[in-house]
Amino acid sequence: MAQNWVVTWRKQVFLRVVDALLWPLSLGRTAPRGVTRVPRKILVLEFWHLGDAVLAEPFLRTLRQRFPAAEIALLCKPATRTLLEPSGLVDRFIIADIPWTAFSGKYSPGRYRSAHFAGLVRRLRAERFDVTLDARMDVRSNLLTWSIGARRRIGFDAAGGRSLLTDRLPPPSSTSHKVSDWLALLEPLGGLPETSPASLTVPAAARSRVRQQMQSLGVDENRIVVAVHPSARLAVRRWPLDRFRTIVEWLVAQERIQVLVIEDPDGYGSELAEVPGVIALRPELGELVAWLELCDMFIGNDSGPAHIAAAVGTPTIAIFGSAVSAWYRPLGPNHVVIQVDDMPCRPCFDHCTRSENFCITGISVERVLREVDASLAAITAARALAVDLTPVGGDIPA
Repeated sequence: MAQNWVVTWRKQVFLRVVDALLWPLSLGRTAPRGVTRVPRKILVLEFWHLGDAVLAEPFLRTLRQRFPAAEIALLCKPATRTLLEPSGLVDRFIIADIPWTAFSGKYSPGRYRSAHFAGLVRRLRAERFDVTLDARMDVRSNLLTWSIGARRRIGFDAAGGRSLLTDRLPPPSSTSHKVSDWLALLEPLGGLPETSPASLTVPAAARSRVRQQMQSLGVDENRIVVAVHPSARLAVRRWPLDRFRTIVEWLVAQERIQVLVIEDPDGYGSELAEVPGVIALRPELGELVAWLELCDMFIGNDSGPAHIAAAVGTPTIAIFGSAVSAWYRPLGPNHVVIQVDDMPCRPCFDHCTRSENFCITGISVERVLREVDASLAAITAARALAVDLTPVGGDIPA
């Protein structure tokens, strides 16, 4: 059951109190009313961040296959539209800045009284959606879907506004992946599909632009091209930058490897561009997807770019810290997750309650290098089927 907070008895008591207070709102509005067997207008709520948007793709793909004639709308951030629009799975993107998804000031009352947010609720209510689908298990999302007034509101029977849903599914197991959580929402609409990895469509124009950029920057595609992204939006998920530098220096020392360092828009990670032999990039999101598709390997933290790399088929090494990898890991056979297993305080979201975030600092350079070396060997072996290449790799520093 994918979540971003530790379940404590205090939170459980709080959510039960919230359930009791919200129960009167559901009176007379809990049963599906006037619903046809095949929904005409569907609203999916995924207004969080890049990695969340990628993990919703298998659900949207299956939803489109099941209801090809329905209008599917997605309530999301602008970046989600950039990622998913090329797939053609969504008819309409409703762009919104939902107050509680902010990284700062999310509890400021002014954000909830804003004309933008109130206007959004009125607009969605006027749409008269047949079905809303939300996998977040969040009382705020349940209140939002109730406010929208959709005839069917499908979600999970988890504490916090459960009475506001018309179709309540049993909460997922403690080991259920986020992709599986999403797909479970389809059971009331005709059965439960099998879980599948996310897959992003790369526009041909973006791929062409990036190939031209690769040529102008001197990227040699005959070498193994490795992208390194040392950032994550939340600081608690960032493996130390000096350890990334050690990885980059080791990679650069291998003759058959071309190293790309992908910096954040705010410049985080620019120090790695100082390593001789590195090519530094700060691409816009649309071109980032194409860059990652054209690379042979991705190394980075649990972040949006890691999920994007995996979804375009690039072998990915993802370093996990505060999040539970069983819930959020990239799915697929060529991806590796590295994490500290014994962390009873996991998961947490935007801050660490300990003296340091041991879940991320407890991962050594040597451990990451072993996984990198093994992935490079696999890539070399695959290439050798078509081209005579000798194995790459070097001594791993002690």
